[in-house]
Amino acid sequence: MLGFPGEMSEISRVLLLHQFVVTFGLVGVIGYVVNIARAEQTAKMLGWPGGPFQVKYGFSQVGLGVMGIMAIWFQGNFWVGVLVTMYIYGLSGLWSHTYVMIKNRKADGDSIGNLIMDVVYQTFITVLSVWAGGIWVMS
Repeated sequence: MLGFPGEMSEISRVLLLHQFVVTFGLVGVIGYVVNIARAEQTAKMLGWPGGPFQVKYGFSQVGLGVMGIMAIWFQGNFWVGVLVTMYIYGLSGLWSHTYVMIKNRKADGDSIGNLIMDVVYQTFITVLSVWAGGIWVMS
């Protein structure tokens, strides 16, 4: 063996922690850059009105990234909080992509692809959390 854990629960924990730190951390960094540092350019590119709500959204993404990184040191029930926050973030993606299709009266490939990825990703992190064990335990 190359020093990588062999049990499914340990592999799942490592993959889930990777999702928290890397994926959620990237969400935080990208959220900062796109919605705070480059707020006006992003709003113009999307054709949306910019303003304080966009900056507020950027800070919520930074908060998600910080939660993901904190998962390195805080585990157990803290991971439930990170997962639930990610589920809510995923629901916002499902809502916004569905809204765009309804508003445009057109099911475009990008929105459909994003809907599928949201569902697949949420399923993926849920399965990892169950296989890891000890996360969804009330103490």
